[in-house]
Amino acid sequence: MADRLPHPGGRIGFVELLPPGAMPSPHSNGVAGLRAARRLGCETVVVTAHRHRLEPAVGELVDTWIGCDTTSADLVTDAVAGQRFDALISWVDPYAGIAQEVATRLGLDTANPDWPSGGWNDKAAVRARLDDHGLNNARWAVVNAHDPVTAMPVPAPAVVKPVDGFSSVDTVRATTPVELRGAVADHRRRSSYGDAVTPAGRLICEQELHGPLVSAEGMAVDGRLEIWGHTDRTLSRPPHYIETSVAFSTEPLHPDLDDYAAAVCKALGYRNGPFHFEAVLTDTGPVLVEINTRLVGAGIHRAIDLATGVSCAEQVLRGCLGLPFLDPHADGAVCLAHITAPFSGRVDTIDGVEAARQSAGVHDVVCRVAVGETVTATGSNTDRLCYVLASGRTRHQSRRTAQNAARKIDITVVRPPENHFA
Repeated sequence: MADRLPHPGGRIGFVELLPPGAMPSPHSNGVAGLRAARRLGCETVVVTAHRHRLEPAVGELVDTWIGCDTTSADLVTDAVAGQRFDALISWVDPYAGIAQEVATRLGLDTANPDWPSGGWNDKAAVRARLDDHGLNNARWAVVNAHDPVTAMPVPAPAVVKPVDGFSSVDTVRATTPVELRGAVADHRRRSSYGDAVTPAGRLICEQELHGPLVSAEGMAVDGRLEIWGHTDRTLSRPPHYIETSVAFSTEPLHPDLDDYAAAVCKALGYRNGPFHFEAVLTDTGPVLVEINTRLVGAGIHRAIDLATGVSCAEQVLRGCLGLPFLDPHADGAVCLAHITAPFSGRVDTIDGVEAARQSAGVHDVVCRVAVGETVTATGSNTDRLCYVLASGRTRHQSRRTAQNAARKIDITVVRPPENHFA
């Protein structure tokens, strides 16, 4: 607590800190938020169903714990009744909309008064709103996980994903009705995303967009967008969409991207809060992939901090508290290069981490697995085992530096022995 200011600067509530089933990490955006709140002299409140998992890792950063089922806005509203907050937020996909709905019910200054019940966690509802407002959009259709699939509802190839999904879980490319049926069946077998977060049981089928996958990162403050910069991304080979590298810089990627992001936020009535806005730069301009009404995660917030010279988590809290923003000073580009699990099995060896960490331009290497641990290859972003964080003058240079360092790391995964008696 040594970095806490002597005079409290407000009371910030966080609804959960980690994705469902995830273990605490000092590098998560949730922990970055707690540390930023401490720097601002804020009292921190964590609303969670998982205090037992969080407290050993972040207890010194939390003033008050409120325990409740966080999968329902009604239950969170009941749990925080009578509490005073200057802001109530979440930077975790399944909970971000819930926190924003509760903030609206509490009448907080940082609320979104036009927010629908459940927020915009439904990707189909977002697509429908874009159509209603005449914004550039993909062709799309909804598939119920329990209905028979007899044909492709949009022209192939299509991207199939849960309407309430995150981290590319159960996201797959389908080129035929047979592949679509397989994707639907796989999702139908999923009973939970973890931590009692249950799937809605519907998938969105979108015609595949052609062009670079990019993002705009920033926040909305009373309807005005503060955009910190943009990322470009590389993906795994089909049929999955694992992000294998992400490079952030303040340099623009497309002349219409920021205006398009602003138009989408306006159409959704998203006036306050951070956003992670993904789009494909097509021949007709940017087209939305998805918008997450939260601070970007998976380590990308660290790239933003390094490339802008200020904490994006602190910028969000300053916006919530009505404080002046820190002045960024752009400094090149920063890339995360990921190492993914080749298949399910047990981690046998991890070598080369220190060699990668000592490489020129590398800021950090983060491994989320240890020798002996079991890893599961699912075709989603949860397959990522390790990342290298590196900088350069441009996105291309930072990516090359990060990927070259990542090649020095060897994570050996061995398959489990076959059970010949099964």
